[in-house]
Amino acid sequence: MRRLALDPMDVPAVQAWLEDWAARGWYVESYGKNLVSFARGERQKDVRYRLQPVGGGCGEPDQDTRESYREMGWTYVCSTVLGRSLSDVKTEFHIWRCEDPGTPELDTDQTLREEAYGDLLRRGWRNIWMGVPLIAAVLAVMWWLVWSHPREYLLEGHPDSTILMLCCNVLLTLHLVDRAVRLVRFTRRLRQEEPAPQRAPWGRARARVWVFQGLYALILVVMIGNLFRPYEHRPYRPVSQYDRPVPCVSLAELGTPAEGEVEAVDFHSIWAKSVWWTAEGSYDASPHCSAEYYSLRFSSMAENLEEQLLRRWAYLGDGDHPELRVAVPGTDSAWYWRDEIQGKRQALMLRRGGQVLDVFYLGEADLMEHTDRYVEMLEKFQQ
Repeated sequence: MRRLALDPMDVPAVQAWLEDWAARGWYVESYGKNLVSFARGERQKDVRYRLQPVGGGCGEPDQDTRESYREMGWTYVCSTVLGRSLSDVKTEFHIWRCEDPGTPELDTDQTLREEAYGDLLRRGWRNIWMGVPLIAAVLAVMWWLVWSHPREYLLEGHPDSTILMLCCNVLLTLHLVDRAVRLVRFTRRLRQEEPAPQRAPWGRARARVWVFQGLYALILVVMIGNLFRPYEHRPYRPVSQYDRPVPCVSLAELGTPAEGEVEAVDFHSIWAKSVWWTAEGSYDASPHCSAEYYSLRFSSMAENLEEQLLRRWAYLGDGDHPELRVAVPGTDSAWYWRDEIQGKRQALMLRRGGQVLDVFYLGEADLMEHTDRYVEMLEKFQQ
């Protein structure tokens, strides 16, 4: 039988866990990094298991140590595996078993027992001092990616594995820091308590394993799914099919009505209060109008989104050119472009607080003469 391995840093919990399984007739044979193998045997309630730090970090106890411990009544079972390399197996704890309740404990000297954890404790503090800044740095990178390129993360139709990879790294680092903190707390208890704790409830330790393993599996499944998942455009639906108002200005309001109804699609994101794309008319003929509306939770993110959308105006000209900036009352900033050759293609962008509206229009109307309608729409949907 195999079970998910509890973290050996929960020493009293692991010892209690192995003893409880022995009482059911299952005895540990090997303790891997992720799985523990049990073999069936007779039920025994007096079996004790003890975890002893390896010290050097590799291999199994030598034969002399095994013989000495056997004379004391303790039998070597296996060692917990931290990792494997081409040359050796890195271990953290040796696991010893005793079936005689009258046999003395392995480590009766509290001070010596604490010293045995010295190597693990130094490694744990190193993981803490390195892990906490690393988590902060990865979270900062995640925040910067979303903050500087918000459009990609506002549309759930755009899968991105970068954030998932960073989440995986954060989870791994958090796991290392968490187990180091638990080791520090346990060694502190060794200094403060007499006798040293040998058993502890293992339900929380098991739940912790399930949570970490479940999160790793979830991230892995989503990442693999993104590799084989083609991009799918979300379907537009007529605005009459939505049970809530849709932020848009119709072609009829611009004085150039078209056949059909305004169609829209909404996106959901933790970074935005609402995101809508709308379209009306034929893409190949005049009149036509399409717009992207974003209501963000942070005004500064709206400024970054505005800059990002302006860079998409490259096919229209230099989006950052000052000649494209216009003054529109009721907005924090406004940009306007018109095709000077054909005169029918126009683009308008408005930002008001955390709202950004990007409009592309093909038709006879002049968008600058209808900016008040767009401002009214922004005021109406301001949340």
